[in-house]
Amino acid sequence: MNSNKRNNFKIIGDNSAAGGYYNDARIVGNSVVNGDLDCVTFKSVGDSRVNGNLNSERIRVVGTISITGSSKSRNAVITGNMDATGDINCRNLVLRGGISSDGCIKGNEVRLKGYATIRKNCETEKFKSDGQLTIDGLLNADDINIKVYGRSRVSEIGGDKITLRKGSSTSIAEMIKFLFMPSGFNHGTLHADSIEGNDIRLANTKAKVVRGKNIVIDDGCEIDLVEYEDHLQVSNGSSVKENRKTS
Repeated sequence: MNSNKRNNFKIIGDNSAAGGYYNDARIVGNSVVNGDLDCVTFKSVGDSRVNGNLNSERIRVVGTISITGSSKSRNAVITGNMDATGDINCRNLVLRGGISSDGCIKGNEVRLKGYATIRKNCETEKFKSDGQLTIDGLLNADDINIKVYGRSRVSEIGGDKITLRKGSSTSIAEMIKFLFMPSGFNHGTLHADSIEGNDIRLANTKAKVVRGKNIVIDDGCEIDLVEYEDHLQVSNGSSVKENRKTS
């Protein structure tokens, strides 16, 4: 993104401004941008809203941001909450708080800590989630690592290495972070229609079908059907109704 001939953009306080093309866009307070915003860097502290698409190399948010269109960036760090009506396309996305997207999330690496609701698909090379997760479509990544909290659901999971494990609060500080989460947040189960990968390790998971090369089913799982190529290990603390060796 070329920053030549781009002016800087700043909104302070309870205010609004039109979108456009800028170099450095900064928002402090409770502000609204009306129209598409294209900038090299976007920084927001407070409560911001973009009535349009947000396109930026780097996005930094402390507080909340709502986007009525799509969001595209190379790097985004959100400390707070992010809502987007359209797709979120970000090479590296780090979120500490909550995210909601009515579209898809695409990128290279996604790291979530808190809660996430994705109405369509999530496609990335690396996906790490530490919190309550809802994906109505497909979660597809080479490396998937999920700590399960609350009643999480992902319709379909596909990848190379898939690890689902029970989330835990190991210190008072961690417990304080989750005080305002829904009841039962720390006693989670992830529900899925299908999970497919090469190396799969599951805990606290309810799934209709699990298919893979090497599969380990740890405690707290209820699986209807497991299909495996090389290796299957099932804990006494889980149930598998049917298993089949496919080669």
